[in-house]
Amino acid sequence: MIVYLIILTLLIGLAFLGRATMSAWWDWIGIAVLIIFAGTRFEMGADYMSYEAIYAGKYTPGQVESGFLAIQNFLGGIHVPFEAFTLIWATVSLVLYCVFVRQYFRPAIIPIAYYFARFYFLRDMGQIRAAMVCTICMLSISLIIKKKPILFAVVVLLASLIHISALFFLLAYPFYIIFKNINLKWACILLGAAFLAGTVSTKILAVVVVRVLPRYAPYVTNPAYVGGSLFSPVTLMHVMICIAGFYVLEHLDISPAFIRDKEVFRLLLTLYLLAALTLLGLARLSTISGRLSTIYSTLETILVPTIVYSMLPKYARTICAVAAVGFIFVLIFIVGGIYHQYIPYQSFL
Repeated sequence: MIVYLIILTLLIGLAFLGRATMSAWWDWIGIAVLIIFAGTRFEMGADYMSYEAIYAGKYTPGQVESGFLAIQNFLGGIHVPFEAFTLIWATVSLVLYCVFVRQYFRPAIIPIAYYFARFYFLRDMGQIRAAMVCTICMLSISLIIKKKPILFAVVVLLASLIHISALFFLLAYPFYIIFKNINLKWACILLGAAFLAGTVSTKILAVVVVRVLPRYAPYVTNPAYVGGSLFSPVTLMHVMICIAGFYVLEHLDISPAFIRDKEVFRLLLTLYLLAALTLLGLARLSTISGRLSTIYSTLETILVPTIVYSMLPKYARTICAVAAVGFIFVLIFIVGGIYHQYIPYQSFL
């Protein structure tokens, strides 16, 4: 546990330095630390052994998407060992994430620290395919801004060759076009409607999935994958962030010194609203709702710091931002019990 607390403390320190100097050096130092710890882990994490077996060719047809197999087969074909593969994958994934964050928020080390607490262990230290796909889809948001729907669709479809969950991100473009002018009142109405839908959607979706997509039937029938709650902490957190975000959008000034501009914040918040609606509407199908919403949830790493820096007095902003990082770390990593999969930390270095 101590090694993860050290990383958390280091990232918080870098966040203060980044805010004080607004230098990109702290962003890249933080990313480098995350790359080293995720990329050099050895036989630890929820999916390490599974990916190691897949890399060795021990998988069943249809188990893994073709794009991921093509990448690993290429690297395996030139005799890259699995340990080097994990380091390469973590490097590409996290560097691209840093590029994405720096497009929209400065200093990027603050969202990076939040990412560590919120997503790092579930993605870069576990579901590495999901980590890469989330990053690629986040980068495709710039194509929504530039109004290039065809190129946006191509990028997302290519990402789906690594993990099929990327297909759900195709909804991002039409959802934003339809709801780009939504206000706080209508956002709350949509959230309320999704809450009501969540009480009845489980049985309907189960029937559809079993008949149309039998491969995924366990996700709607197996007790291990169902049984979520409309009042889970993660779902409630999404709802609270949405409400706070739309309040900021309507009633407060958003400083261009941090977030790129107000319309970009509106775009990111609108897409995040889709994640909250998914979590509520499919609340009792915890695995499906989590996997469908996870890409959009990445926007939280930018939205939360922006909300904090917009709502709080000047000298309390960074302190509260890093306090949020610490709170999320405790909630996700410690209270959630995820730490059991990562203790003790083992590295091949």
